[in-house]
Amino acid sequence: MICPPESESAMRVRVVRPCLWALVPMLMLGGCGGVDKDMPTLAKVTGKVTYKGKPVTPGSVIFTPISGKGGETGQVATGQLESDGSFTLTTFNTGDGAILGQHSVTVESRGGDINALNKPKADGTIAYVLPKPAVPKKYLNPTSTPLKYTVEPGKDNFFEIEIKD
Repeated sequence: MICPPESESAMRVRVVRPCLWALVPMLMLGGCGGVDKDMPTLAKVTGKVTYKGKPVTPGSVIFTPISGKGGETGQVATGQLESDGSFTLTTFNTGDGAILGQHSVTVESRGGDINALNKPKADGTIAYVLPKPAVPKKYLNPTSTPLKYTVEPGKDNFFEIEIKD
């Protein structure tokens, strides 16, 4: 017996139906996410860093918690300095901010070209040298930096950070 050819719509239904069933578990799992109750609460943090009246760049800003939840784990938030000295902090996900509470703030910025300082010698070895800091050394270490800022919930946590000698 010869079977009549299937219509195009009948073939489409046969192909689509298994695909729909495959989506059901994914849709059910999609609702299982949410806020991890063990993760510390964060707040958005942005700002700008200047030294001698000029934006500090290139480099990064690091907020190290010293009190409040998160202080016990030391989970830092970092932000890359843009060409105008501005930054946005990230702790876990891009731009999510910093842990609530007081932070010790460090600024890492170095002048000079790291590639020019670390050219291979004739024998092929490289004596790795970091460029000199573009900010006073006290701002490079969380224990020596005079910068302390408090990240608060529901506030505009925008910090104008002025580096001084």
